[in-house]
Order: sequence, then C-alpha cells, then structure tokens
Amino acid sequence: MFRTFFFLIFSFVLTLGCGPSVSEYLEKRTNSQYSATHGIEVFFNTSRAVNPGTQVACSNSYFLNFGNMGTQSGSCLVNVPADREIGSLPFGLGNKEKSFQFLEHRVAIEGKTKEEQEKLWWKRIEEDPFEEAIVFVHGFNVNFEEAILRAAQLKYDLKFPGKVALYTWPAGGDGSMLGTFFLKSTYEKNLISARSSRDSFKNFLKRMVSTKKKIHLLVHSMGHQVVLNSVSELSREWGDKPFLKELVLNAPDYDTGEFILILDSLLKSSERITLYCSPGDSALFASAQIHQTGRLGACSKFPGVDVVNVNPIDASLLSLGHGYYSSRPILTDLYQLFLGLGAEKRLFIRKSYGNENYILRN
Repeated sequence: MFRTFFFLIFSFVLTLGCGPSVSEYLEKRTNSQYSATHGIEVFFNTSRAVNPGTQVACSNSYFLNFGNMGTQSGSCLVNVPADREIGSLPFGLGNKEKSFQFLEHRVAIEGKTKEEQEKLWWKRIEEDPFEEAIVFVHGFNVNFEEAILRAAQLKYDLKFPGKVALYTWPAGGDGSMLGTFFLKSTYEKNLISARSSRDSFKNFLKRMVSTKKKIHLLVHSMGHQVVLNSVSELSREWGDKPFLKELVLNAPDYDTGEFILILDSLLKSSERITLYCSPGDSALFASAQIHQTGRLGACSKFPGVDVVNVNPIDASLLSLGHGYYSSRPILTDLYQLFLGLGAEKRLFIRKSYGNENYILRN
C-alpha cells in the first residue's frame, strides 16, 4: 500500500517539471512531525455576537450562538493531543496528553484598535512562507469552541503546513434540555443564521483571496448555505479566472436544484470541485423531509464535479453518520487531494457507474 502511495506521489511530482525531488516536496508538505502533542494556532473570522463581560475570549461564553451586524477576527492556540483516535475531539478530560486544551486566546491585542488588530492578523497569514491555506466552514449546531477544535484537528491530522482559517457563523442551540429535544427549532434558526451570514463570509473570502494564497475551501453540512451562494457571487464578479484551488463539499445540506442553477459560476471559481456524499446520511434524509426537496449530499452526478460516494466505508451507517468529513478515510483522501492527485490516481478510490463518479473504499 505504502509503495503504491509513494509511486503515485512520485508520478505527481514528475509533472511539476524540474522542481524539488520527491523527498524534498514531501518534506515541505510535512515540515512538522505531528508525532507529539503540541499547540496549533487557528485563525478565525466570525459574525457571532460577543459577550464583552466574559474574560475568556476563545470560549462559548464569549462568542455566542447568535449573530450581530459586525465581524471579528482573532486566533486561538489549541493543544492538540497526539494520543487519540484520528478525527476525534476528546476535550476537557483533564489530561493534557489525551484531550484538547485551549492554551492562549489571541482575540484582542492590548493597545491596538480593532482596525490595527485586523491588519496584524492578515499580515501573519500573508507572510506565512507556505503558499497554501485551508479555509474551513463548519455546519449545523456547532458552537464556537467545537468549531475551533475541529479546525485544529483537521490541520493536525492532515499534517497541513500552512495556515488554517476558520469562518465560524452563529450556529448552535440554546444549550437547554428543551432546546435539544426540539432540534427542528434549532435547525430552522441555524438555517436563517447561515443564510444571513453570506455577505459576511463573502467579504472574508475576498480578503483571503487577496493574500495570494492557494486556497482550499473545506465546507461541511449547513455551512454550504453560507458558502455556495457567496462563492457564486464572487465568481460572477471575478470573471473566468478561478480564485480557489480546491472547493471541497462535505455532506452538503443544500438544495440540489439550487446547486444546478449556480453550478456554472462555481465551476469557474475553482480549479477543482470535490463532493463527498452519502445516500445513507440520516441527517440529510431528515433535512429533505423538512425542505421537501433533494439534498446535494445524497449523491447525484454533476458535470465538472468529482462526486465521491463515501457510503461503502461504513456499511452500518451508524458510526459514520453526518460527520464523516473528519473520519480517517476522508482525511486520507483529502491529504492526497491537497497534493493535487486526480481522483482515479488516489488510494482507495474506484470509478463508479452509479449516481456518483467515484466510490471511496475501505
């Protein structure tokens, strides 16, 4: 398996011309060993309302589950444990080696105005020596802390050497037992919040594009309600030149018909679009019942889009569920995707003649 993996990478590197050797290229991609527990900084931009009376900035008590008219940027330093299952988020267990811990809160810089702070955050992204960056947008019912931890986990497990920038929109419930019981109400409130965040995200993405980084935009679930229309609008403003390297759609909770209407502009926005889908996703099935329309994440072929059915990697459909984007099989495929490998050249992918282009295998 590993021999095949490195042969594929070698073939890819040869297409770069007289560039770095295979070992040099991989060394650049994995400049940190990611073999031990250490801190990872997550840059974020958010339209969540804040509670200024709270001292701990990188927390759910500071960044709330509803929005306001403004946005705020900052970063959180997170201790990511090495001794855990890939894709998992063990948190608050009191053991630094086995659980995620917030180490530092870099939301406000003493003595700097908000405008000065914004410039400093963007400067750190622009001056990062690695030419690529990941922008991550989470899905439904995700509070601020979980969003930050997930972004840190993705960077660590993908061994990604560049910056990871999180856009966190006002998702989440009210935290009460009653709110948990009436999940449909939370869903509807989150949907309104997601659609209301489009302009905010569009401005954030425009600023990210201006950094001249090669951007991999990674989206999950209801986050597509925030992202897809914004990217479509930007594409129409930008013209035919793509401004995204990879657009990766994970379990998109988005109307299939609406996607078809904006597909042309989305194809112009990105060098490649990859859609991970599952016809057995129970959350998307519930969403389809609410909307009475087909959901994009349930698998359909679209011209110009690499549609990958992930259902076979978990035959039971119980452990995979709606959050498969952070699972080991998807992370393995994303690692190869970010290297630039085509779907048919990646490990564990086979061509399909069903409702998708490809199937991700165990």
